[in-house]
Amino acid sequence: MDKPLAELSREDIIEFSRKRGEPEWVLRLRLKAYEYIRSTSYDPSIDPYMEKVTYRQFLEGLEKPLIVDEQLAKAARRLGIRPDELEIIYSGFSVNIDNVVIKTVLKMLEKRGVILTSMDEAVKRYPVVKDYAFRGLHPTLSKKVAYHVMLWAGGIFVYVPEGVRLPQPIQGLFIIGKEGLSQTEHTLIVLEEGAELHWIEGCTAPLRLSYGVHLGGLEAFVKDRARLFVVSINNWPGDVHHTPAKRVIVEGYKAYAELTSVSLAAKTVNVAPRIDLRGQDSTAVIQNIGLYRGNQVVRSSPLIVYEAPGTRGQLLNRTVVKDSADEEFRGRLEVRRGAKGATGFMSCNTLIIGDKARSAAIPAIASEERDSELSHEASVGRISYEKLYYLQLMGFDEEEATWLIVSGFFDPVIKKLPFDIQIEVRKILELAVKGH
Repeated sequence: MDKPLAELSREDIIEFSRKRGEPEWVLRLRLKAYEYIRSTSYDPSIDPYMEKVTYRQFLEGLEKPLIVDEQLAKAARRLGIRPDELEIIYSGFSVNIDNVVIKTVLKMLEKRGVILTSMDEAVKRYPVVKDYAFRGLHPTLSKKVAYHVMLWAGGIFVYVPEGVRLPQPIQGLFIIGKEGLSQTEHTLIVLEEGAELHWIEGCTAPLRLSYGVHLGGLEAFVKDRARLFVVSINNWPGDVHHTPAKRVIVEGYKAYAELTSVSLAAKTVNVAPRIDLRGQDSTAVIQNIGLYRGNQVVRSSPLIVYEAPGTRGQLLNRTVVKDSADEEFRGRLEVRRGAKGATGFMSCNTLIIGDKARSAAIPAIASEERDSELSHEASVGRISYEKLYYLQLMGFDEEEATWLIVSGFFDPVIKKLPFDIQIEVRKILELAVKGH
């Protein structure tokens, strides 16, 4: 049992699924992922982590987490959540610790036909889950996704019926409470025609970890005229490797999907959020703000795929890189045949603080339709000495002046967040910029 996750056997996967009491179709997906992993070559973006974490560590992480209320409150504050909000935040709140959902507020949601429950229960209770689960994050999408499908546990299922709009956000808190691979949660969101959902997820750990891996997954399906907004706030202290999988499939006419990421801390970050536009006149936005410091290594590869006429998309990346951090952005806009009149814009803007920080932007656009309009722009630069000097003449010290410049730089993305989240994100970013 104390073998690396990269060396699991078929029998290990069968036994894992059996002990969880999962239906046969879930086991088949896990085994399909296992076979894909076995058939592919070594992948340096995921295999090293799976070699370092043992099966015993992983199973221990699925047991009742060793975390107390005080640590939970501390973790929540790290994501901008006040302790008095832990009972109920906005229209619903769930806390997910090491893949175990321990608190869910559902009353208001149930009255409107909304389903908000753990994925562990959803695969057993709701037939609709089988129609969508792992259709976007399917086992052969990539080796990283295959590991996620093979090892997923916990997470949230959100189903919003036709015409139900939830303008107040639903919030989930995902916490790593133990060393190793303690987070493989899977979030599944389904929005029927005309539905609207604002989903905010916060990911953190209550204590600095000597080694941790986050391999969570999110997939969503958006129908006609539905609107989905997802905000992910990631603040991992210690030696945590953040490598989630995210994919949204916009199936409906004039539907809208937006993925926003606020990235604050992790040893390494390897993200590749993806939105597929399959409904005519649908829209996608993927945006990220990040503050990278210390020796962080960040690799970001967002992708929007256009498959229907009149589709529109934007990729927006705003980051501040300081100390010896290393960022590489590889955004891609891809227009498939049949997506006539598709339009897209990609923007990557980075501020560098210090002489050792590094940032590279490598945008890519591709189109199989002549009448599509795709464009991109990128800028990497240092904070202007003239701006710092001017602010210091006004009475600000260098630290305060730097924060004012960085705050204004992030503002176009932050101001789109819910007001309470805006305030707390600004506080967290200010502390980080000032070296706290």
